[in-house]
Amino acid sequence: MQDPEQGLFSIVHISAEQSEDLEQLGTKPKFWFRHNKQRTLFKAENRGTGEDWAEIIAGEICDAIGLPHVSYQLAHETQNDLPGVICVNLAAKPLTLVLGNQLMLEADSTYPANTEQNYGVREHTVNAVAEVVKKLAPPPPDLCWQPTLKCHTAVDVFVGYVLLDTLIANQDRHHQNWGALRHETTWLAPTFDHGAGLARNEPDEKRARRLRSANRSAEMSAFARRAASGFYGSVSDRKTLRSLACFHAWQAIRPMAADHWLERLNGISAYDFERIIDRVPASRMTPLAKEFTLELLTINQDRLLRHGSSPP
Repeated sequence: MQDPEQGLFSIVHISAEQSEDLEQLGTKPKFWFRHNKQRTLFKAENRGTGEDWAEIIAGEICDAIGLPHVSYQLAHETQNDLPGVICVNLAAKPLTLVLGNQLMLEADSTYPANTEQNYGVREHTVNAVAEVVKKLAPPPPDLCWQPTLKCHTAVDVFVGYVLLDTLIANQDRHHQNWGALRHETTWLAPTFDHGAGLARNEPDEKRARRLRSANRSAEMSAFARRAASGFYGSVSDRKTLRSLACFHAWQAIRPMAADHWLERLNGISAYDFERIIDRVPASRMTPLAKEFTLELLTINQDRLLRHGSSPP
């Protein structure tokens, strides 16, 4: 939501006194409350790692690309002086949110769906997830996402989620950070929970060192290439795939969908990224973080567009 005078994202002020109940999933303070008559979740950003602005920027990029996504707003919880974000309940009744680990377990009774383990699950492979997603209906069309001839199945849309992860260096697409909505039918849920992206927890000292390096381009490119995905190539792999390699693996499954998302990404300019980043208030994001984030996005966009057809 834009402030008409400053062009900044507005901040919704709320109080913990409005809390209806706590949200147990995850590690950050969270609670549910009513906002504009809708059940809404507040997620605190109490560690100063930038998860709030990363979530907001990722959502704006989803809008620009045309990906179905959960919409977030910056928020401030006044009773405990906590910055954070809010989002409307994704699965309002009669809908049920079924997370990826449960969907995987429904497809394979041996899948390790233990909710205490999100990382290091080697069965969370590209092919295994793709087989599960193929059984889902695509998200219903909305103002952001519209099906096309190239992109109309749930797997097609999921390829877009993976492209987003590569673009924003989101390494957190584990089996509880994607899912489906269920009511009579089961369809792929909009993408959500991107607060781990954009290298938001890099300290400004390291950002400055990379940005002020004599070989800035090489330093930043090397940093971008290190980003991992949340998917394994096979159950025998010791590490998850690098983000771009993961996109290529999904691209091999649905090449036309990958073309669709690459075309949408090609329509975004560096200036578009800059305008989104500049709307984050200075109280939430430092100038160095803004400069670094813009550089990271433009590098990853270039990597995707240059190497979109075949691995580098």
